[in-house]
Amino acid sequence: MHVKKYLLKGLHRLQKGPGYTYKELLVWYCDNTNTHGPKRIICEGPKKKAMWFLLTLLFAALVCWQWGIFIRTYLSWEVSVSLSVGFKTMDFPAVTICNASPFKNFTSIFYPHYGNCYIFNWGMTEKALPSANPGTEFGLKLILDIGQEDYVPFLASTAGVRLMLHEQRSYPFIRDEGIYAMSGTETSIGDKLQRMGEPYSPCTVNGSEVPVQNFYSDYNTTYSIQACLRSCFQDHMIRNCNCGHYLYPLPRGEKYCNNRDFPDWAHCYSDLQMSVAQRETCIGMCKESCNDTQYKMTISMADWPSEASEDWIFHVLSQERDQSTNITLSRKGIVKLNIYFQEFNYRTIEESAANNIVWLLSNLGGQFGFWMGGSVLCLIEFGEIIIDFVWITIIKLVALAKSLRQRRAQASYAGPPPTVAELVEAHTNFGFQPDTAPRSPNTGPYPSEQALPIPGTPPPNYDSLRLQPLDVIESDSEGDAI
Repeated sequence: MHVKKYLLKGLHRLQKGPGYTYKELLVWYCDNTNTHGPKRIICEGPKKKAMWFLLTLLFAALVCWQWGIFIRTYLSWEVSVSLSVGFKTMDFPAVTICNASPFKNFTSIFYPHYGNCYIFNWGMTEKALPSANPGTEFGLKLILDIGQEDYVPFLASTAGVRLMLHEQRSYPFIRDEGIYAMSGTETSIGDKLQRMGEPYSPCTVNGSEVPVQNFYSDYNTTYSIQACLRSCFQDHMIRNCNCGHYLYPLPRGEKYCNNRDFPDWAHCYSDLQMSVAQRETCIGMCKESCNDTQYKMTISMADWPSEASEDWIFHVLSQERDQSTNITLSRKGIVKLNIYFQEFNYRTIEESAANNIVWLLSNLGGQFGFWMGGSVLCLIEFGEIIIDFVWITIIKLVALAKSLRQRRAQASYAGPPPTVAELVEAHTNFGFQPDTAPRSPNTGPYPSEQALPIPGTPPPNYDSLRLQPLDVIESDSEGDAI
């Protein structure tokens, strides 16, 4: 019942001057705002009012259009790539070496295609070794006996050493990223790539948000997209073929495929490997690493040992291997590697946000100030007028609901409403009562022992003949109450 009065009181306290109609509110805003265009609409004549109205509407549309472009550009999460070249002391890379023959093994880590492989400076249990200076004297020198005479013809058609340089604590996928070394290999430059994370680039820092279980986690290595893709394939292999392929790590509780327990695994594996849908699924789930270090290698080859020095070199190597004074090695089974930094140059490719929040706010404010001559305070004024608009709408809705209830109450009244004369008569003449029950003719209108009835509805209190709007009357009474 008193909701509208409370709303009006709240409107009084929120603002002064806008009035209680939409027209009064709009006029007040145009007259008091700090934006230049709306003021001219109020102050100028009819023709200039129309001109300034059209100009204000046009420039407001231009501001909204420009704002839309800047917001859409910001939400596109574009990046800018910067390239920097520097010079500093760097950690020596991890070096993985595998024999081309899977039955002539070195040590450390098992790789299905090459058998046991040796990883130097992996950094798992010890600190990574730094490189003090560039040049061959400060690198890694290896003389490897590949035992080519023991190669199995049908298993290994290539003789040599498979070599890969990679970052510490990363799993070496040497079959995909390694190179063959025959005489000498040297490292020229380390190339470090840094990407921005989400939402700028679809990359991951440690793979925690990638929905693929990393089966290479038992090696305690860092995340890589190669490990993710292989883990995804192994997961599909287990789900479709009920066993895992021997080329990839196996999760706990599962078995590797074999012909005895899984006679149809080869056919299932072939279908899965040729499936385009499987590859697209894994590519969609796996992400690139945000921080990736790549080493570019240049290979220089020369005959080693030379004809003049091969006798004494082979004698020394044969003595070390077989404790024999006879030469038991040949040129075909020896590989010498020199791995070193040519220079301590590094190149960093780094992604940064092309459009940040500062860029967005400065452009939005610049466009608003250029086309409308406004500022942040003008936006606050506009927000205030929106609140007043909503408040007046609520008041009108409450008044409309009240009037509808009154109309329903009047419609439910059976007889015609009483006149003013009848109301006055009922108020002043206590004997004027409707005959609702029959009375005895001998009985008086009211016995002496009976209390007088309560008067009926009093007449209206006409304290003035001056007509005033309802809103003004209510606001005056509320002002007195306040």
